[in-house]
Amino acid sequence: PYTKVSRSLVLITKPHHHNRSDDLILTPIPIFRRHSFKHHHRPTYKPLTNQEPSRPSNKENRGGFLGRSLPVRMSMLSPVHARKALHLVAMKAKLQSFLGLRLLLVAALAAFLLLFSARTLFSSSSSPGQRSAASQLHLSGAGDDGSCSKLPAPVADALVHYATSNTTPQQTAAEIGVSLRVLQRRSPCNFLVFGLGLDSPMWAALNHGGRTVFLEEDASWIASVRSKHPGLESYHVVYDTRLTEADELIALRDHPGCTAQPDLAAAAEASCRLALRGLPAAFHEVEWDLVMVDAPTGWVPEAPGRMGAIYTAGMVARARRPGDGATDVFVHDVDRTVEDRFSKAFLCDAYLAEQVGRIRHFVIPSHREKPGTPFCPQN
Repeated sequence: PYTKVSRSLVLITKPHHHNRSDDLILTPIPIFRRHSFKHHHRPTYKPLTNQEPSRPSNKENRGGFLGRSLPVRMSMLSPVHARKALHLVAMKAKLQSFLGLRLLLVAALAAFLLLFSARTLFSSSSSPGQRSAASQLHLSGAGDDGSCSKLPAPVADALVHYATSNTTPQQTAAEIGVSLRVLQRRSPCNFLVFGLGLDSPMWAALNHGGRTVFLEEDASWIASVRSKHPGLESYHVVYDTRLTEADELIALRDHPGCTAQPDLAAAAEASCRLALRGLPAAFHEVEWDLVMVDAPTGWVPEAPGRMGAIYTAGMVARARRPGDGATDVFVHDVDRTVEDRFSKAFLCDAYLAEQVGRIRHFVIPSHREKPGTPFCPQN
């Protein structure tokens, strides 16, 4: 018999099998239009055999409709139901992608935690004698008893000073870099600085382990700086020259009393006007590897000018013991007339190694065994 269900016909048959007598087989039959149904022949069906029909597998849908492909199913639905079905399919795909990403992240995190735990357990189980050399080098600041050494006083003082003040050094970063490159190569060394200023803690910190001495013309300024930076080694120096005497003093470049004796004390005894007198004992205690000329004042006619400081720097380099290498001399503010002329006259263009901005770097060899050698020898 035929039974009409909604818009489809279902053929109900009963299989001839003694073990499955209670099962019914529903076979869907496509329906035709009512007005044209009579023009079509009744479909014929092959009689069922005594064999039990094969049961659908798990991959197949026993209802008939869901077992078909998605395009076929969409064509059998109304437009509204088709859109809903497509929306559900898209949401299902997004959900699967999101869950897959979550699972991947969880797996990666679990692997990382596992490796980290294994490494920690391995490190804790190793004996102190089996630790790597990198771990030993990491504690390079530690003493023999295993305790860490303190931060050097000049470095700590410079860090606190520049972190708590709005003042900056007179030299630019590029100009400081000229001296910094030499200090990185030669420190710890003996560093003589003409002038005590806002950059003094920096120079002392960059020459950590060496000796840095500052010579200053203003006694009250020395007291002020010492109250804030008691670790700086500074001394008072008196200059007996005036900036207005620059033209007269530069003529002493070829004076025998200023060039015959490379020793500065001998030049002072020879009545060389450029030689500084009354220098502290610390000045004569060591040979200076680096000399920085950034003082005294020299921007007003009554100021002492830097003529004597530049001459002294040249004499320090000339009097250096042979075999100890050359002396690095730095002169700042070479954009001014006195610093420009006197650095070329007494430190010599032939020894000029570098100029950046307003600072010049000279590398001057020893002339100790060549008394009377001019400041700028021909050979």
